[in-house]
Amino acid sequence: MKKLPFLILLIPLCLSVGLGAQAPPSAPAPDEENLIDRPHAQDWFTDIDRNWLTREGDDPTWSRPDIDDSQWKDVRLDSLGSAQPGWRWFRRHIKLHDNHPELSLLIQGGIGTYSLYINGSSVQGPEILSSLLVNRPVERVFTIPEGPSDLVIALRTHVPIGYAAWRFPQFMSVYVGTADAVDAERQSMLHDRTSYTIPALVINALIAFAGLALFALYSRQRGHTEYFWLGLYFLLVGTADVIFYLQHSGYVPLAWNMLFADPIIYALIVTQTRFTYAFGGHRLGRTWQIYQAALIVPVAIPWLVWYGKVPSQAYLIIEPLIILPVAILLPILLFIWYRRGNREAGWLVLPSLLPPITLALYDLGSASIYLGSNRFEFLVNTISIGPVELEPNDLGNLLFFLSSLIVIFFRFSRVAHDQTRSAAELAAAREIQQQLIPASLPSLPGLQIEAAYLPAEEVAGDFYQVIEQPDNAALIVVGDVSGKGLKAAMTGTLAIGALRTLSVENLSPAEFLHRLNRQICEAKNGGFITCCCAHIDSEGSITIANAGHLSPYSNGMEIEVPSGLPLGLISDVEFSEIHFDLEPGHTLTLLSDGVVEASNPSGHLYGFDRTRDISSQSAASIAEAARAFGQSDDITVLTVTRLAVPKISGAPGLELETWETKA
Repeated sequence: MKKLPFLILLIPLCLSVGLGAQAPPSAPAPDEENLIDRPHAQDWFTDIDRNWLTREGDDPTWSRPDIDDSQWKDVRLDSLGSAQPGWRWFRRHIKLHDNHPELSLLIQGGIGTYSLYINGSSVQGPEILSSLLVNRPVERVFTIPEGPSDLVIALRTHVPIGYAAWRFPQFMSVYVGTADAVDAERQSMLHDRTSYTIPALVINALIAFAGLALFALYSRQRGHTEYFWLGLYFLLVGTADVIFYLQHSGYVPLAWNMLFADPIIYALIVTQTRFTYAFGGHRLGRTWQIYQAALIVPVAIPWLVWYGKVPSQAYLIIEPLIILPVAILLPILLFIWYRRGNREAGWLVLPSLLPPITLALYDLGSASIYLGSNRFEFLVNTISIGPVELEPNDLGNLLFFLSSLIVIFFRFSRVAHDQTRSAAELAAAREIQQQLIPASLPSLPGLQIEAAYLPAEEVAGDFYQVIEQPDNAALIVVGDVSGKGLKAAMTGTLAIGALRTLSVENLSPAEFLHRLNRQICEAKNGGFITCCCAHIDSEGSITIANAGHLSPYSNGMEIEVPSGLPLGLISDVEFSEIHFDLEPGHTLTLLSDGVVEASNPSGHLYGFDRTRDISSQSAASIAEAARAFGQSDDITVLTVTRLAVPKISGAPGLELETWETKA
């Protein structure tokens, strides 16, 4: 159980002191028995806790004033101690003066545990309720009917097992007096019952709203799950404590705390653990996952206590033992991460220790009281901060709340600054990336050149160039720069500038890659570039060299091209090249790894087999097939198809030959 009603046991003492101050000198002495003789008093009240008669069981006739109750047991209602489960009746005989003023009855008793009868007539208002609707002792005022001077007040009571399990008193006090005096006492009781809970309600409502604010931060920085877990933690702890204080003040049934707020404690363990690991940038280990999965078991314990299956004392010992691993190990982990360089983790070492430790100590203090020892009673005492009284657990939550918000504020500000800078870099990279692909493709006789480029969300380094060469030829380069973002785009721009400069020298693909590699190495821009270079003329003669790039395809078959090292790694590298002729109607396909490495939601890659099967299709069809499968990187496809060129032969007037088929 999160908190116990020990404070409410102090109220009778406070009331007795208050009554001693208010009662006039003419207050009836104990030996006056049932006579209340104040016919002319306009503002008086007195307790009638003594001389009650009680009997176990339930018989509707016991409400009648004329039954023989001489054999019933005599008790004081304010000295009964913890309520006992089951049915009981209490009766009190009162003799009033014949000229008594209009009077009221003030009962401070468990809501839903009793119904009231005066002279055998049921009084509207108090009734016996379901165990899930009963509430702690709350002051209620009832009007005593005018007329009779001899009264028999009867209380029919039923205490549920759950009410008795947590040792709530059923009745704390009963008063009779004039309406104004009784109402003044009722307001005093209400103040005592609710005043110290107002600061706690404000604090915990603030914590819960802070949780919602952290969800808003998470929506802006989805990569930082620590915002989500801390927000959920704050929302849960604020909600649980608000429920507790509402029931502690008597505004909601006890079951709300026992059956809903208490189980939330184990969700708090999960959320605090998840937050700590996410904050430290670590993944939750298997041991922690098993521990969290096992927390589903103690969630049922408050319900078992409520229905009498588990003693409340046992639960107050079990709960701290379950909490202690979190209370001890999470601060240790934060300290270890701090020593390893995570400076932000150091700010949370002590604050993360406070909530579980204060809750565990509170439970241990409460358990010691339940077991009859006051040795550790100080663990449940409130702490005064100026005029405000706070329970230790609330103070622990408040300090953790403030420390966490400070750390999260600075982290969010830093991440937001990094995101702004990254966004600026991304915008610059995208602008630069436009230079990595030509605005239009040249038109060469006998050749049909198509290209498709589908960039991923993040800027990468795919590029391609088609540069016209002498004698209706073209130099085709498809490449991929390592890395992403602005740096990859800058490296790609460097490569484009160098290859355009080299293209005027009419170099062979192997020599072209050799010279391009040297220039990239000399630039020392970092990273590397895979690149496939092809020289093709209008007759279909092709020369290809490869620097670590994917092999091209032709006529549905992969072309085996010796693959050298990627560009930018070693300056003095020689590249090999191959020669072949592209048949009329056949297509040469060059592509980036964004096609092969496309992956579906199940994690399966598009792969080389699927790529080979569609390699003879148009560039747009290939790119779209990879995108539909699951794009994860830039997709670049360039195809060169050799056209069949019609050739006119013979004298004018002769028929046209069909198509030239020169190899």
